[in-house]
Amino acid sequence: MRLLFGDILSVFFSVQVLGVMPFIVDHDKAKHYIEVLREQSRVVKNDWRQHNYCTFISSFASHFGNERCMVVGSTTERTRLRSRRDQGDYDYLIISDVAIPVETLEYSKDVPCFVQINVHNTQLSNLSVVDGKYLNASLLKYFDDSVFKILRGIYDVFTLPSLTRSDDFIHIKVNKEVKPGHNQAHFSGFEYLGKEQGYIQVEADINAITKQFRCLLDVSDISRDMISVMSNIFFLLEELRPENIKNSLTFQTFGALIEAGTDETLTSLYDGRSKGSCDKESCNNDQITENPKAEGNSSPGTTKELVTILFDFKSGRDFIPAFPIKGILPCLVEWRSRLMESKSFWPSREAIDRIYESEYYVIAKPAIVNPDVRKDFCIGFNNAEMILSSTFSDGQRLCFLLLKSLQKGYLKEFSERLTSYHWKTAFYYTLETTELEMFASHSGIFNALEKVLNFMVTCLKQRFLRHYFINSNLIAHLIEEECRQIISAIQAIISDPLTALDVYFFQEKDDGKLVDQIPNDQIEDLRHQEGDSSRKTHAEAILSLVSRLQIGADNDSSKFVAAIVDTLAVAVKTEANFDCYANEFCTGILKFIGDYLNTNFQTAEDRKRKLEVFAPILELYLSQSYG
Repeated sequence: MRLLFGDILSVFFSVQVLGVMPFIVDHDKAKHYIEVLREQSRVVKNDWRQHNYCTFISSFASHFGNERCMVVGSTTERTRLRSRRDQGDYDYLIISDVAIPVETLEYSKDVPCFVQINVHNTQLSNLSVVDGKYLNASLLKYFDDSVFKILRGIYDVFTLPSLTRSDDFIHIKVNKEVKPGHNQAHFSGFEYLGKEQGYIQVEADINAITKQFRCLLDVSDISRDMISVMSNIFFLLEELRPENIKNSLTFQTFGALIEAGTDETLTSLYDGRSKGSCDKESCNNDQITENPKAEGNSSPGTTKELVTILFDFKSGRDFIPAFPIKGILPCLVEWRSRLMESKSFWPSREAIDRIYESEYYVIAKPAIVNPDVRKDFCIGFNNAEMILSSTFSDGQRLCFLLLKSLQKGYLKEFSERLTSYHWKTAFYYTLETTELEMFASHSGIFNALEKVLNFMVTCLKQRFLRHYFINSNLIAHLIEEECRQIISAIQAIISDPLTALDVYFFQEKDDGKLVDQIPNDQIEDLRHQEGDSSRKTHAEAILSLVSRLQIGADNDSSKFVAAIVDTLAVAVKTEANFDCYANEFCTGILKFIGDYLNTNFQTAEDRKRKLEVFAPILELYLSQSYG
């Protein structure tokens, strides 16, 4: 028998059963669920920060091309659930300035939301191809230099594995590969599963880092002017070093490198530079990889050895590289026509037009049927999904959050195969046929929830869930037995929704350590970190970024400085809502920064005198800007 989600009756939800006695559900419990979901999905200050960081990065990168960063997914859609032990992931779309013409897309016959890109006889044919004509997906997946000239270097620096300490916890950041991109997981309260491994606690060997920094500079192609700018940045940062670095992630991660970068011998390196004076062994005296990126992200087909760790709570960042699509997707024309001609309750005509005019992407991801990892991409409708979520009423958003709680709780064993994206798609279709008034009450929200669950059961029985924007089966990868098991679980939810929801809302009573697995090679590296000791590989990543910026600036260091100064102005505008260029005093500070960075100081005393005047002003400027 099937239970229907009913109306609130006095202080209870009454769920009516066809032909049997009504099932009574505690109204206070349902009210509690909704209050918890409101709290877990609440926008926090760090969400705002992530958007700002992407704004700063995009502003900086715009001086060298059109590469961009954008926060997407559940954070922007306001459907992210943060639990006490798992804060969830931030999703960043890292957008190349290589645009893909819509006419180069060849759609998969099995699942047309996946494509291959035929670049034969196009301007993109100079890039790496597969089978003589299809764009190599690994170029995008692994942030190849040919398609990410600036953001590749920034990504390498920002995603270096790290170990830092606070008063109460050890924190580690390590990288994992995920299907659409790469994930950096942050574990707090980190411990090894095997206590006998322990930690190798070493203090930062500044002399060794300085020596290697000199060596790497010696064999690099970085110009005298760029070395001078870089050195000026290091001296300025060192001047701003806080007394307690535990409050500064920057100095816990890069503190030793910053200190090494202020060695005066580095600034005079270009005067007596002799290519090749440092041998390869001394440049890699800490077993540094040739490619700093290779250590964190495996190449295609490589299997990483994993090690089990313990932790108290975690969060993460997903980095998804993407190509923008140039032109109108035919599926969007069909989608727009379908909705304009229908009598659907949702979305609005305004939202439909905004979606039609928004930007779309291709993302390196193997097809769910007959995959070819070498050349498969999927179409990314990230902007469209963010526009749709922005139209949700409070009740509609709560209904979707109830779905997510079921997917993360009662349906967790199926969550890798039937993901939140599948549930979001089913929810979209349900909204089209559901009046907004239904979401005005708790009882209506539960009735709508039942509609979505029944819709998914129908789709699973037919083994067909149509992508919301293109005629493609999102569950073509599910076999009949999987569908049968998921249907059975969903029907159990419909029969007793509150008991099913209990699985999510009461799963975190255990305060013991949680368990996860991370790549062993990164653990080995982290075992050599303690407090302020930075990895020597940081030097390699920083110099690789500077080298890329030099190329992007056409060997003109002043363009690099201009990018820094303009980004500082953007930061003030974004963080403090203050137009620095419209204020004479603020403009003067920015000019002072630019002049300082562009100066080739002849002596250490010259730089010191400049910093003594300048650093306190900048410190005040930053404190006012970032509050």
